[in-house]
Amino acid sequence: MAGDPGEIFSLAGKTAVVVGASSGLGARFAQVLAAAGAKVVVGARREDRLSELVERIVASGGEAIAASCDVTDEASVEDLADTAVGELGSLDVMVACAGVAPQDYDEPESAESFRKVMDVNATGAWLCAASAYRRMKGAGGSVILISSISGLLAGDGPDSPSYTASKGAVVNLTRELGVRWAPESIRVNSIAPGWFHSEMTETDLSSPSGLEFVESRTPLGRVGAEDELDGALVFLASEASSYVTGHTLVVDGGWTAR
Repeated sequence: MAGDPGEIFSLAGKTAVVVGASSGLGARFAQVLAAAGAKVVVGARREDRLSELVERIVASGGEAIAASCDVTDEASVEDLADTAVGELGSLDVMVACAGVAPQDYDEPESAESFRKVMDVNATGAWLCAASAYRRMKGAGGSVILISSISGLLAGDGPDSPSYTASKGAVVNLTRELGVRWAPESIRVNSIAPGWFHSEMTETDLSSPSGLEFVESRTPLGRVGAEDELDGALVFLASEASSYVTGHTLVVDGGWTAR
């Protein structure tokens, strides 16, 4: 581990894969990792958006390539990991960012809806982590899963049973893999964001009543700003967190502290 505080957060010479990078947090994360020095592979189903993202990263002086990826398809995830190694030389950081939530569902939620959300959010996270393990074994690396405060709480907002269950699964998967893969020097951690603007939260946060609910419930009194997950991401991706594994880092303005 580098001792210089100016170096331990650097990702120079590293290759990072961001799955679910076509919008929202994933697109932001890809740009942040590139700015920290990583070569970035961005993966998602919406390839047109990936091309625009790569152009923005390159225009800012970074290095990035795009590859189509369906997080529910194991072969697709494996192909994405192969692209990182084959074209950029290694896979050092994996960020599993793909996620969905049902916009409308009956009470109780249908089995079809529940399975779909679990398949993307929980099984998809596992497939990303497993693909990273196969390439990091013997060399080490950092796997970052994206959970949510909804994986730590129940009945505290508009979430569906499938969403809270899937994000709770990610929290415990983080613990399990963090312990299981530690002997290989593969660190597995997760980030649990509170309320941030994204495609998934647009409906709730564009509503005056929804925004008031979030602001009144959050001790800091506001929705998270676009850049307020950047530090958590770079910390977990870099050598700054070399002694951290199996941990879920909550970034929520104090929501879960109540």
